[in-house]
Amino acid sequence: MNTRSVIAGLAIALATGGMGAAETASEPLRVCASTKDAPFSQQDGSGFENRLAQVMADAIKRPLELVWVNKEAIYLVRDGVDTGQCDVMMGVDTGDPRLLTTQPYYRSGYVFVTRQDTPLESDHWEALGDQKLDTIAYRLHGPAEVLVKYAGKYENNLIYVTSLTNFEDKRNKYTNVEAARVVSEVAKGDADVGVAFGPEIARYVKSSRTPLKVTVISNHLTRSNGVEVPLQFNQSMGVVKSKPELRDALDKAIVEKRAEIEAILTDEGIPLLPPSS
Repeated sequence: MNTRSVIAGLAIALATGGMGAAETASEPLRVCASTKDAPFSQQDGSGFENRLAQVMADAIKRPLELVWVNKEAIYLVRDGVDTGQCDVMMGVDTGDPRLLTTQPYYRSGYVFVTRQDTPLESDHWEALGDQKLDTIAYRLHGPAEVLVKYAGKYENNLIYVTSLTNFEDKRNKYTNVEAARVVSEVAKGDADVGVAFGPEIARYVKSSRTPLKVTVISNHLTRSNGVEVPLQFNQSMGVVKSKPELRDALDKAIVEKRAEIEAILTDEGIPLLPPSS
């Protein structure tokens, strides 16, 4: 996850030790938000993580301040939290060592996306090896790409997947396939199957005019060296390490607002899994 420029957001001066409770409560909840991370974050506030951030701000009785960053979300810790622009990141893996993480507020995983009339051999990642699944749409730089490689389909799909980024040069910029494109390729029939993290594509599957099916991949992949590649993840809020009291307040808010959080995630169409310790 990696450079960017802050395009909006006020820098709030940090108060010194003797701040009272009322003054603390009036401080904004400064949440890093990427302008290039739909459907998680969108500048009109419709990203589902933007909506969840508002729920958290309301719960701890602080005004929400979304600090917009004109780069992909992988850069938010380095250029947002670490530079003091913001204090909180939504949707980080539980236990991320760069931040203090809250208890999980949801768990989801990688999925297959297929047309309703496309059968799958199983809900295991090995189903990608099916010869009938010739063309695979997926996002780069993550577990989906690893699965395609281990299924023996990487070389045959290399030119196709590169075409989904319009053959952009990756040498000097971060390049990836848009989540919406993964879904539209399947809907059009140009791809036999899509592979993506469920929250990335749920909105686009839900709004597709072509009936699509989402299948959560139920097993993990073990590399040839014995290292496991997890395909399901607990998601937490990440807080700057200097503010454990803020992390604790958000933990309490997650418990208090659990029903509201799950309603937003369900409305988004995200496949939810039971939290794992």
